[in-house]
Amino acid sequence: MLLLGRDLVLQTFREYGVKYLFGNPGTTELPLIDGLVHYPEIEYILALHEDIAVGMAMGYAQATGKPGVVNLHVAPGTAHGLGNLYEAWRSNVPLVVTAGQHDLRLAVQEPGLWGNMLNMVRDVTKWSWEVTRVEELQVVLQRAFKEALTHPQGPVFLSLPVDVMWQETDRLPLPLTEIRQLHFADPQSVEEAARMICQARNPVLVVGDRVSQTGAVDAVIRLAELIGAPVYQEHMSAGLNFPFHHPQFAGNFPPNGPYIARVYAEADLVVWLGVTSQAPLLYYDKPLVQPGVPVIAVDLDPRQIGKNMHVDLPILGNPRAVLESWTAWIGEHASPAERERFAAAKTRLQEKSARFTARKAEELAAASRQNPLSPAVVMAELNRFVDDRFILVDESVTTGGFVNRYLSLARPGSRYALKGGGLGYGMAAALGVQLGRPDERVVAVVGDGSSLYYVQALWDAARYRLPVIFLIANNTSYMILKGGLMSIQGESARRGVFPGMDLDQPPVDMVKLAASFGIEAFQIENAEQLAAALKEAFSHRKPYLLNVMIERTPRPVLA
Repeated sequence: MLLLGRDLVLQTFREYGVKYLFGNPGTTELPLIDGLVHYPEIEYILALHEDIAVGMAMGYAQATGKPGVVNLHVAPGTAHGLGNLYEAWRSNVPLVVTAGQHDLRLAVQEPGLWGNMLNMVRDVTKWSWEVTRVEELQVVLQRAFKEALTHPQGPVFLSLPVDVMWQETDRLPLPLTEIRQLHFADPQSVEEAARMICQARNPVLVVGDRVSQTGAVDAVIRLAELIGAPVYQEHMSAGLNFPFHHPQFAGNFPPNGPYIARVYAEADLVVWLGVTSQAPLLYYDKPLVQPGVPVIAVDLDPRQIGKNMHVDLPILGNPRAVLESWTAWIGEHASPAERERFAAAKTRLQEKSARFTARKAEELAAASRQNPLSPAVVMAELNRFVDDRFILVDESVTTGGFVNRYLSLARPGSRYALKGGGLGYGMAAALGVQLGRPDERVVAVVGDGSSLYYVQALWDAARYRLPVIFLIANNTSYMILKGGLMSIQGESARRGVFPGMDLDQPPVDMVKLAASFGIEAFQIENAEQLAAALKEAFSHRKPYLLNVMIERTPRPVLA
């Protein structure tokens, strides 16, 4: 039996368990769209912009561990999708991104919409390919899914020309090759590292996104509690790699070289666990780790180990397996004196955590009198609704520090966040997360500036009845950039003038905008309105938008 190329693509999707195809269709995608009529198991999720489609697929992949599958519209559509494709690449999210391409016989004439899409995506994908004949499809599709799902995971890209989609073939989908995570590191290195950790008087653990990606959060908790070490989370992390309110959680690193260096200066051993955000956001001309302080690094990806600095003991392996080995070795070999030191260190961290909690209560009490609302009050109120079915999608940007301080997130898979730094991830990703985890409740905390990149994502929430709560932290500006200008103390800071950063002339009526997309919305100016709106939103399984007006005073952010 002969199949059309498009049917081999769709049969492969079906065999590999693809439930959703995210996209925005165009002429070169018509063969694939037409073929979907015969594959009701695959639902086409229509986005009103290609980057929303990529963001939704990314959220779905993050929430499920399955590859998000996207179909973009030739060169312009691929260009539109590059923002969140970059985000997926930085976050190691498995995506299979396809795009229609012109008939290869026409390409040499450079028709409208045509472009070299492989060049466009090369820097933000693990692998890319343009199919030139139908016989390639069987191998190319299997390789694409295998590459996307193999650690380090990431997006791949396939260009699917129209003529290839109409060609016939007798080939069928290949079974998917699934490579299990590398579990076993070099035993000698693992034991040497365990001994170093056991002997260190002030070790610091730094967790990165490979911890959550390999299911190692509980293993980090057990090790940290055993040795009494503080745990920091890498800056610009995409997941939850350690419980935020654990007494040994020392906080999320800001992307600030001097701050990170100060933390490391107090350590006599630095342990990096799946850390992928290694460089500060701005150039820093001094070493982050002082000479003479040993560094241990564990990762599945050899490229990340020793990428920017010398690592004394590199360990290539699954962080979860390595952590479990360390905990077992230390539990068996630690001396009574070392156990006493562990207990004392743990007590000090618990006392420090109690002092931090007290300061936070004082901060919240002072903030409660503030008008407009302080982000502290907003996040403390939202925290009342955090339970074991709550999922945060975080593109709060300026408000991020308050999100991290006041939301009691502890469950692996309860947080997904912007890692690459480009705006336009949060609203789309929240929809994908909700599709992937329909029995849970997704809350997207998004700045007003971020929300206006792809506000038409609200249409998808209404169309597909996705009960996402969009909380817009609205300071009517790109406040993070105002804070950056305050930090450099230049002309803007002296004059209080911030060119190109205000979004209030004319003001955007977010409530009416949401209503135009079919979303119920609330305008929120005070704590009483916020409490009532949150109660209403969490009481019903439908999408809501809460436009929360927050403080608008710029403060330095990079000092």
